[in-house]
Amino acid sequence: MPTYRSPGLQGEYCRFLTRDGLELQGLLARPSRKTASALVHVHGWDGNFYENRFIDYAARTAVKQGLGFFAFNNRGHDYVADIIRVKRKQKAEVRRQKSEGPERFDCVQVGGIYERLADCVPDIQGAFSFLHGHGFRRFILQGHSHGAIKAAYYLSETRDPRVTGLVLLSPSDDLALGRQQMGKRFGTALGRARRMVRTGKERQLIPPDLYPYMISAGTFTDCFGPDSITGMFNLSRTDRREFPELARIRVPVLMVVGTVEEAFVGGAAEFLESAREAMIAAPAFEGAVIHGAPHNYLGYERRLSGILGRWLARRQ
Repeated sequence: MPTYRSPGLQGEYCRFLTRDGLELQGLLARPSRKTASALVHVHGWDGNFYENRFIDYAARTAVKQGLGFFAFNNRGHDYVADIIRVKRKQKAEVRRQKSEGPERFDCVQVGGIYERLADCVPDIQGAFSFLHGHGFRRFILQGHSHGAIKAAYYLSETRDPRVTGLVLLSPSDDLALGRQQMGKRFGTALGRARRMVRTGKERQLIPPDLYPYMISAGTFTDCFGPDSITGMFNLSRTDRREFPELARIRVPVLMVVGTVEEAFVGGAAEFLESAREAMIAAPAFEGAVIHGAPHNYLGYERRLSGILGRWLARRQ
């Protein structure tokens, strides 16, 4: 059996705060020469910044192109995550407790089971603020799976001028996929989730006979409701016909998808073409299909890094 050999990812482990005080973690890799540009990676649902092997290759590819690379945990990392929350002390409290410093702490339980997709905005802003403090001023935003949804949503909502490019790896069409996987149970599960939210049970899990993965009622509604952010990639048009979020993206885009157990319904080429048509304001759109690659690109990391490297070279 072949042994996986990491391409030699090296970097510094980091912690940073979001504007609402959550402490998140990441890994920062730098090229040998000074740069103000970085590729910033957003992981997918229930994932984390180090899980997928293609991260190793993406980091090496970015550094070879003279870019920094930053992969970080967002508050939806892993299924359940107890995240430190830092609260600033009032001045009087600081005077009383000088030995304990200017901060006080508690923990909040988030993770993929409980997350809200819109919370990607303060998470990504926190990552950018951290990188700004380390000399980076321009960012190419990369997201995988739900991370691709978050990256596209962040850019369409904020129109952050520091973002100069967008890399979307296997964006999820959750609405179409959910309808396909659950069939008639889709409407039943959504109705149950909504009732649970209305009665204050939004953190209770959806029964496994309705949905096989661990997910709270609040997160299920956030992900599968008719107004969900995930609808921006409902390119099979089971629930949406228009895609104004994608139409607001005004930077060059690279989108890559596989062909095995992907997170959308229909053919890979058709999915890419629909995305191209929706991103009418993007000055350049490049789509690539990696035949045989699964959703996490396992075993196809070199192929993915080659596509990424060539695209990054054209952005220099």
